Amino acid sequence: MDHQTESAAQGVAYRSRELLPKELDAYTAAGGYDLRFLIRDIGYPEDPVCVSHHPGALAAHQDAGRLVLLRHRSGPADFAGGYNAGVVHARAALIDARTQGYPEHLPLLFTCEARPRSGPVDYLRGAAAVLGVERTWLAGQRDVVHLAQDEGAAGGFLLLDGGDPREGIALSRRPDGHIYPGRVRADLIDCHVPLSVFDRGTVLEQLAARLDLSREGVHEALLRARAGARACA
Repeated sequence: MDHQTESAAQGVAYRSRELLPKELDAYTAAGGYDLRFLIRDIGYPEDPVCVSHHPGALAAHQDAGRLVLLRHRSGPADFAGGYNAGVVHARAALIDARTQGYPEHLPLLFTCEARPRSGPVDYLRGAAAVLGVERTWLAGQRDVVHLAQDEGAAGGFLLLDGGDPREGIALSRRPDGHIYPGRVRADLIDCHVPLSVFDRGTVLEQLAARLDLSREGVHEALLRARAGARACA
């Protein structure tokens, strides 16, 4: 994975209503960012913020040439339930994502908005029991993301408090990056890896192909490297 501090592409995350592809096109044509990917909510089709509440919306964005990544968020206390909550939420997200034709190789993000007392790792391990580590991604603040990264508890990360992301963090939200496509307040997201890494299997699979290792071998190699870095710090 070719990580870079500068953004390889910009995307958008929003919740208030579903934007149409033509609204995103119009925003770009008017001089806005070229939004190449979206982060949309999933898990509860009765909830208007979920893309599954709008049948055909996910496919429409994909047909317009935009990558769509799905995230689960039912509330700010999601992670407080630990392992069991991770299992339940991952199942809800996965079932709903499958009804929308979400590709099986793409990750699902889980949002930790406040550091839970039990720690985010327990929740992520519950989600990973359903999805596998490589498809379990975390969106959170720097301290939570770094903890989960050091523990190897997730396959990828969205840094919510911006700044220069360290190696292995694919996505970051700009701290002052609110934009308004279609007059909808949205977060501007930077991707620090080429979007092509999402085209063919998981990020770990692509790393494995480059390094001639199994996916498990790549994961173990990353953990060894992080342990070595901490020992030298």
